[in-house]
Amino acid sequence: MRLSVFLLALVFSSFAWQTSKAQNHGDDIEIELITVGVGPDYWEAFGHTAIRVKSNSYDYVYGFGYFDFNEEDFFLKFAKGESRYFLGIEPTQQALESAIESGRTVWKQKLNLDHEEKAKLIRKLNYLAQPENRYYKYDYFRNNCTSRIRDIIDDVTHGEILTSLHSIEKGQSWYDLTFPAKNQSWMNLGIAIAYGLPAYKDRNQWQLSIFPDVFAQDLEKIKANWVGELELVHQPKPEESEFSQYSFWKTHYAMFAIVILMLILLHYGKTATIAVNSWLILQSLVGIGLLLLWFFTSHSVAANNVNILLFFPLAFLFLFKTFNKEKIITFYVIINMLWLVAAVVFTSIYLFGFMMINVIVANQMILKLKK
Repeated sequence: MRLSVFLLALVFSSFAWQTSKAQNHGDDIEIELITVGVGPDYWEAFGHTAIRVKSNSYDYVYGFGYFDFNEEDFFLKFAKGESRYFLGIEPTQQALESAIESGRTVWKQKLNLDHEEKAKLIRKLNYLAQPENRYYKYDYFRNNCTSRIRDIIDDVTHGEILTSLHSIEKGQSWYDLTFPAKNQSWMNLGIAIAYGLPAYKDRNQWQLSIFPDVFAQDLEKIKANWVGELELVHQPKPEESEFSQYSFWKTHYAMFAIVILMLILLHYGKTATIAVNSWLILQSLVGIGLLLLWFFTSHSVAANNVNILLFFPLAFLFLFKTFNKEKIITFYVIINMLWLVAAVVFTSIYLFGFMMINVIVANQMILKLKK
């Protein structure tokens, strides 16, 4: 999400003035958790969490999911896991209308905090909304729009959320809750390739509560007297948004299209050689990318990635006669078999089609050697 510097400054000025009054009149304001469902864009693939501060004289929501594509080196920072996101403030009506127009589900949940807790929350909002404090280093699973709000509410309520959720072993992983992302085919392919073992590790409920819908439901489950009921604000009808219609093809076409295209190209002699060479180069580039993610970025979930066996970084060496030997090619096939075992035991076999391509490519290279 992007917000102009001028608009943000204008909204903050009004918000800071209003909330400074509210610190002394905590009973006059209402605090609500706003949970927004999945949206059509890839940065909306897992929903959004915001806090609403409401009184007779003002009504704003603030959230930590704001970023700016125009920031210097934005995509390089994103690739390195060093993205800077910031706290944004919007009028509630504007934020809700935007979500509804995108065909997203919206819930609200009243937080019946006492006077002291409201005042503490307001002070935190004021502090974090300051220009020098509003930026933070984003992390999908440890420091996102939901986890920051969760941590603020937990602090205000004396650790009640952490105490309630930390001991609950759910038997689910971050992979379970992010794959597949609805209608995000290329994103799903990237997730399947880039996730390392940490993404597949079972997490406790506190660690899973970094997802908007999970956190909203968790608040209800802790049965604290300050947690209100989860109320549906807007549920899009099927005809309101094409996005709301689940489509298996829209979610997975990238993987299927690549596999089907390669199988066709490898079947015909005229295109097989080009397909083999192109695949070896592409495979090496992806493998090198995985190594870079693993060892040279802050993306912790990319560590210990078994897909390095599937996307062999040195596959391009088969383009040279020195390395194009049957024994070396056989070793390449064994590596792919090891990937299959590791995927079945530790991760997922979603990329099985790519392993099939690797085996066919290896067979093509062996047949060529025997001619």
